[in-house]
Amino acid sequence: MRLRFVASLVVAWYDVRMLTWFRTHGFVLGVLAAVGIGLWLPTLVRAVLGGAITTLWIPSIMFVIVGLTLPTEQIGNGLRQTRLHLLVQCSIFVICPLYFASTATVLAATLGEGFTVGVYALSVLPTTVSSCIVFTQTTGGNTVGTIFNSVVANILGVFLTPVLLSWLLRTGGRGLPPSEIVRVVRSLALTMLAPIALGQVLRQRAGAIIAERRRLLTTVSQSLILCIVAFSVARSAETTRDAFRSSAIVAPVIYIALSHLVLLAVVYALARVFGLDRGTRIAVVFAAPQKTLAVGAPLLSTYFAHAPDVLGVALLPLLFYHAWQLVVAGFVRNAFVRTARRGV
Repeated sequence: MRLRFVASLVVAWYDVRMLTWFRTHGFVLGVLAAVGIGLWLPTLVRAVLGGAITTLWIPSIMFVIVGLTLPTEQIGNGLRQTRLHLLVQCSIFVICPLYFASTATVLAATLGEGFTVGVYALSVLPTTVSSCIVFTQTTGGNTVGTIFNSVVANILGVFLTPVLLSWLLRTGGRGLPPSEIVRVVRSLALTMLAPIALGQVLRQRAGAIIAERRRLLTTVSQSLILCIVAFSVARSAETTRDAFRSSAIVAPVIYIALSHLVLLAVVYALARVFGLDRGTRIAVVFAAPQKTLAVGAPLLSTYFAHAPDVLGVALLPLLFYHAWQLVVAGFVRNAFVRTARRGV
């Protein structure tokens, strides 16, 4: 009887641990599943999701949810933190692009043309919409500063990302002419900013209800992101499948992983040079080197609308980077918590 009771406790403990693990890593697993489905069932994915994505209702709903969950009412409190804002925004739109442009150019032969294009695209994306805020908050960092920079970076990204990406790709003949850049920016403004603004209006009118449904909204938003990822991979399934089959994918993945660690170390060192306090350094570490999949997938889909054969491979660096940054952020958070307990 006692043995059965102990066994039931062990099973219950295991179930809780597994449930917690899936909650923590579920989105990363979902990304892997979306890529796999897009690779092996491209015709079905295009048939099921094509209309919903090309008519923009899936991206529009996703960005309405972004608007619903963005706590922009708090950003006014962070306006005076100029050193933090300068460091984070320069890291996102200057340091990251310069780092990836210089290193990817040197390693272009190893990375391959499609992956190099994806690295350039990754480098100019804004920071994450929610994960950087969550990690900063749970680590005891400057949450208001992170919220401010996340909102500002994602709005700036609508305008800066297409321009910077076209500039980086100009030597390879994939840069867009000015008229096409204007089209991309206009399309992104309609696809992203208008729905986000609508979500903000709804947030002001029903903030309490939205707060109660935040987990559901997050689940819906993540599901829509996975649909966009699956469809983007499916549009260029043959090229993407060849990239995954090749053993040459190992070197690019290692490069992406090491690059995130390098950028993490650089922004942390700069935060110390800037003389920022511990809580603000935490905000820098989680906001500056992270890159958004929620905004990045539809943004790159719009940019590469004229070259769907490139899109699938171009998304791979972002997919790898996004998964890896979440794993690293978990270790960084634990390191900050341990040092806080020791009074360091």
